[in-house]
Amino acid sequence: MDFQQQAATLKPDQILEIIIRRRWLIIIPVCIALTAGLFYTLKAPKTYMASTTILIQPQKVPTDYVQSIVTADPQQRINTISQQILSRTNLEKIIKQFGLFRDNENMYPEDKINSLRKRVVVTQTSSRYKSTEAFAVSFTGNNPEIVMKVANKLAGFFMDENLKAREIQAIGTSNFLESELEKIKIKLEVREKEIATYRAKYMGGLPGELETNLRTLDRLQLQYSSDLNTLRDTQNDVALLKTQISRLREMEESGRTAMQQESTLAGQMVLSPLEQQYESEKRQLDEFLVKYTPKHPEVIKLTKSVADLKIKVEKEKNSGNRGSGSTSVPSSNNTVLFQHEFTLKQMENEIRNLKTNIHQIKKTMQVYQKKVEDTPKREQELQSIQRDYNNIKESYNSLLARRLEAELAVNMEKKQKGEQFRILDYARLPEKPIKPDVRMLFMLSLAIGFGFGGGVIFLLEFLNPTLRREEQIETEIGLPILASIPPLDKPGAGRKRWIELAAFAIVCIYAISIFLVFYFCYLKGINKTLNFIQTIIHI
Repeated sequence: MDFQQQAATLKPDQILEIIIRRRWLIIIPVCIALTAGLFYTLKAPKTYMASTTILIQPQKVPTDYVQSIVTADPQQRINTISQQILSRTNLEKIIKQFGLFRDNENMYPEDKINSLRKRVVVTQTSSRYKSTEAFAVSFTGNNPEIVMKVANKLAGFFMDENLKAREIQAIGTSNFLESELEKIKIKLEVREKEIATYRAKYMGGLPGELETNLRTLDRLQLQYSSDLNTLRDTQNDVALLKTQISRLREMEESGRTAMQQESTLAGQMVLSPLEQQYESEKRQLDEFLVKYTPKHPEVIKLTKSVADLKIKVEKEKNSGNRGSGSTSVPSSNNTVLFQHEFTLKQMENEIRNLKTNIHQIKKTMQVYQKKVEDTPKREQELQSIQRDYNNIKESYNSLLARRLEAELAVNMEKKQKGEQFRILDYARLPEKPIKPDVRMLFMLSLAIGFGFGGGVIFLLEFLNPTLRREEQIETEIGLPILASIPPLDKPGAGRKRWIELAAFAIVCIYAISIFLVFYFCYLKGINKTLNFIQTIIHI
């Protein structure tokens, strides 16, 4: 029968019988393994770990009022700060401050730095607050007090570096926006000067002045037409006046002849100068009424003059001075002729002024006509310059708004109102070492002890040909059992059995003690367990 068949045929009572019979092969390896495990646990170098939990606190000012310009992901910022803190310069300061590696002064500085980096661990943890994040900074070492101090120091570094990094980033962003704003401002001023120069160069011909130019052109056109009409009327008046002057000169000549022939004309009635002037202007008024309307300026003037002369003529008739008028004819004619010649000179001057004014109006109209015709071209050129100006101005306004936001963000960071790190749980003095692992050593010691004892029992039981059960005789030898004789006790067997039981009990007590020491080391820590044992021993 092979091993598997024998093991399969074993019954629980048979297994129990084997355990009782081979109890020493179980208890002794277990005690040895537990003792070795406990000795290693107590003598092995202890490694402690202290952790500081840091809370990532959101900014205190609502983002609706002040938008933060530090937009880096918290995890990315933590990784960046970790690289800064684990730099060679920073780690050398920690080594010098806390006197690390005093027992290993012969180590190379690079090895010290690498060893210290491996002992610093940054892990993201779950926070008590749902809307925030947190992470832990852990440090491991042999001295629990130094481990605690280094962990808190590293946490302080994280907080300081975070504030410094956020402030530097905010100031850097603000300075960048300031420099870009200055560049855009220079471009904007150049465009403003171009627009001002263009407007000054083409003043009066800009698109916005088109309506004014058109109205001015219409007004000039009306004035031009009015001056042309006035010039034409004045020229007509000059022609009539020249005719009158010619007539007056003829009358003056005829008057001189009439004076020489007094005797011939003594019985005839001679018209006075006022009557002659009245008749002359009356005929001229009749001619004007044929050509012009009663509202014409010359017609109105002649009508008034004729009315005044009529009144004077009537007064002259009433005074009875008709007889003496013949002697004053040449003098009155000379006066009227002088007045007409003076009026002629004034009208000729007026004609020259009108021609000059008409010429000037014509030139002015040409200027305004040119401005109106060039307005589409000026509009296109101005739009091109204005388009660039508007684009630059929009960029300037956008940068200006961002710079103001950046200044607010910088002030917020300086006053520590932005997102910042806050220590949630400071590192405490570690009591239980993380290495050696008491629980793992205890389980490993038990496994080795029971495994070794079980293996030896298995080999002794299944490789030993001794027949220990009645059914083995019947199955293996094939002979029936007629009777069985119980084992006979030898002299002193009872005493030997009691001694064996006492020794087994002592060994069991030792195993239980080792077990309890292991348990307390795992539960309370190695240092507390040793202190407790020393206290019991001294008692």
